[in-house]
Amino acid sequence: MPYAPAARIRWDWAWRGALLAGACAALLTAIPFVSLGCCLWMLGAGVLAGALYQRRTPGVPVTPGMGMKLGALAGVFAFLINAVVTVVSFVVFRSGSEFRNALQSQMEKQIGNSPDPKAQEIMRQMFDWMSTPQGMATLMVLILIVMAVVFVVFTAAGGALGAAMFGKRREFR
Repeated sequence: MPYAPAARIRWDWAWRGALLAGACAALLTAIPFVSLGCCLWMLGAGVLAGALYQRRTPGVPVTPGMGMKLGALAGVFAFLINAVVTVVSFVVFRSGSEFRNALQSQMEKQIGNSPDPKAQEIMRQMFDWMSTPQGMATLMVLILIVMAVVFVVFTAAGGALGAAMFGKRREFR
C-alpha cells in the first residue's frame, strides 16, 4: 500500500481555534498572580489549538508538524493580544511614573550590589539613557521582540507536543 501524504492544514478552519487558544494564553499571562505560569499557558495554548483543529476535522490526523504550525499561529494571536495590553499598560503606568520608579529602584539595587565603580558608572549611564523617551521606546521594542519569540516558540512546541501525545495514530503497513 503506498504511503498517503500528510493532510494539509485548512487555515480557514484553523484560525478560529488558534485565536481562541491564543486569547486564552494572553488572558492568563496578563493576570498578575496567574501569569507566573506563562510558559505553561503558552504550551497549553499550542495543545488547545491542535485539539480544536482536530475537533473541527475529525477524519484528519494532526501530525506534530501540523500541531507546531497551529500552535505557532496561536502564539502569534497570543502575542498580538498581549502586546496591545502591554503597550497600553506601559503608557498608563509610565504616565503615572510608577514604571520609572520601579525601574529606578531596581537599578539602584543593582548599582549598590556592584563593587566595581566602573560598572556602577555604566549602569548609571544606562539608567539615564533609559529615562529618556528614546530609551524607553527602545526598551519597549526589545521587550516586545523577546515576547514575540517566546510566545511563538512555546506555543509551537505545545502544538507539536500535543499532536505527538494526543494525536490520532496512523498505522503503517
